[in-house]
Amino acid sequence: MTIMPMARLAPLLLLCSCGAADQPKTAAPAARETGTAPASPAASGAASGVDCEPDAPQSPCPLAGRWRIARVYVPGAADPLVDDRAMIGATLTVAPPGDGPGAIRWDGPDTGQFDIGDVCTGPYLTPRFTPAGSAAARRTLAAALAAWRIPGDAAAARALGCDRGQWGVPTDPAGERFGLVLPLGDRAVIPWYEGRLLLLERRR
Repeated sequence: MTIMPMARLAPLLLLCSCGAADQPKTAAPAARETGTAPASPAASGAASGVDCEPDAPQSPCPLAGRWRIARVYVPGAADPLVDDRAMIGATLTVAPPGDGPGAIRWDGPDTGQFDIGDVCTGPYLTPRFTPAGSAAARRTLAAALAAWRIPGDAAAARALGCDRGQWGVPTDPAGERFGLVLPLGDRAVIPWYEGRLLLLERRR
């Protein structure tokens, strides 16, 4: 058996070593983000199967979805938190524009304590960062938020408009605006008759 001298073996070892270093490496898969951003209030409107346009200045997307009344606020009442019309538990749906103009309508139940016949067709909100409603309306909204003990900025409220139909009593001479709304993610505040405010919770 012939033993190769180390002097002749060294270049071969070096060549093998270099070849191994030049082998292509499979790129490691890109790290995947495990966290997902929470769905925006507007995105939740997709549950209705209709595309929403959250960036449109008057888009109703922040209100899109199915809602349940969780609390009421009746200004001027001895106890403004008393549900004197048995409204808590009633449900409504805000459908954004899609194939049709969209609408706000009651789902029920019809307890006979309040009219569930109002339908706001073609709902829209006044643009963000634009003062909406009267100073008195904003003070009432701020009082409701304080009474419910939930965070919210009454100054950020937007006026609700309807192309057709109505939602409570109009608050402008043209009969197109129906009080203040305040989207709060999975909560929202909307107006109703007698100046009352309804705190909504999103239905899953």
